[in-house]
Amino acid sequence: MKPFRSKFTLSLCLKIATPLFALALLFAQQGTKTGDWKFYGADSGTTKYSALDQITAANVKELKIAWQWSARNFGKRPDFNWEVTPLAVNGVLYFTAGIRRDAMAVDGATGETLWMYRLDEGPRGAVVARQMNRGLAYWSDGKADERIIMISPGYQMIALNAKNGTPIPGFGGNGIVDLTKDLDRAVVKPGTIGSSSPAIVVRDIIVVGAALLAGNSPATKENVPGYIRGYDVHTGKLVW
Repeated sequence: MKPFRSKFTLSLCLKIATPLFALALLFAQQGTKTGDWKFYGADSGTTKYSALDQITAANVKELKIAWQWSARNFGKRPDFNWEVTPLAVNGVLYFTAGIRRDAMAVDGATGETLWMYRLDEGPRGAVVARQMNRGLAYWSDGKADERIIMISPGYQMIALNAKNGTPIPGFGGNGIVDLTKDLDRAVVKPGTIGSSSPAIVVRDIIVVGAALLAGNSPATKENVPGYIRGYDVHTGKLVW
């Protein structure tokens, strides 16, 4: 049977798409205005837009390297597929490095490493669904509480103090939440579920996705579910 599309359907699509496109343009024009890059995609809408205008087509050829930072010596071998986008908050860059996803804080002006956090997961972190990683998440209450949220290779969520890289005591168990829990099917085999993408924090909710080892070809209908879940940024408790 040939696909059928009525004029009404096309008209309805156009009517819906027009305001959505206008809304998308509005958010795209907002982006990040202060120079900070607090989300993987610049803002919670992932516009990847910056209004900064110091670098132009006329002066880009004059750019020079200010400093270099090497990610080679983190783990038993170099990360061959480094897909990280650093966060930039108040002059500090936050990102992951190496195959164990060590969380790093680096001075944006000098390249000096300010702190590093590594979670030793043992065998759990050695067999993972997705080895590569794309970075970290950031949250602040607008006052003194600033947190970095990372997802480990073994699918655990860690909340770190953004100032010194130490785990937040009141978050989960000693700063760690096991993301293989709170599922309606048990994760029996390590490495069947994980996440290569950073979490995203919207208001006070940490939104976490999942990547499955089976991908688009699950071996059974009883495969581990790849749910999207929301956790309280203060306590680490599951909200939805």
